[in-house]
Amino acid sequence: MRRTLPLAITLIVGLIVMFRDIFDIPEVALWVNDYIAMSNTLSVNIAAGLGFITITRLHFRRAVNKRSSWQYSIVTLVFAAAMLIMGLVFERGQDSRFYQFWFQNIAIRTGEMVFAMLAYYISSAAFRAFRIRNVEATLLLGAAILVMLGGVTVGNAMWSGFPGVKVWIMNNLSTATTRAMGFGTTLGVLTQSARNLFGIERGYMTE
Repeated sequence: MRRTLPLAITLIVGLIVMFRDIFDIPEVALWVNDYIAMSNTLSVNIAAGLGFITITRLHFRRAVNKRSSWQYSIVTLVFAAAMLIMGLVFERGQDSRFYQFWFQNIAIRTGEMVFAMLAYYISSAAFRAFRIRNVEATLLLGAAILVMLGGVTVGNAMWSGFPGVKVWIMNNLSTATTRAMGFGTTLGVLTQSARNLFGIERGYMTE
């Protein structure tokens, strides 16, 4: 039963969604869309609840045992509990003014700081990747330089044709490559979906 039931549910749901996409029946499409929306909402809420429990247990143990950087675990627990209590206690929940003040001025600003740090690491990785080692790396470096010069004011001041070169590279070379990658990804998704649908791939099931 532990294997048969998940396989049966996967097969039935997959066939229903395929039936919706193949046959143009508005009533069936509306029912399937509502079912998918409710399923996604339920799955996201369950995942969020499990994630909150997991983070709380992890940081609580780290704070109690005073492991490395345990002070940050205390900060994480305090703010997580505060945001949860404010969302549950206040009349408008997450739409309340006090909740939005904390969210916009702490969570959003902290996320921006993290993304700024990621931008630095991405730039560092790009510099290492663009080192001229072979013909492919040389072409990649040249295209990257042209695109960057076409996207900044300095490049336009150096030569007015850089923005046009950037547009040509993005619309022709980059778009063609992206579509080729998307086509290959689509074939891979179709193959993996068929394997899941017919029970060939069972990695999503708990053993």
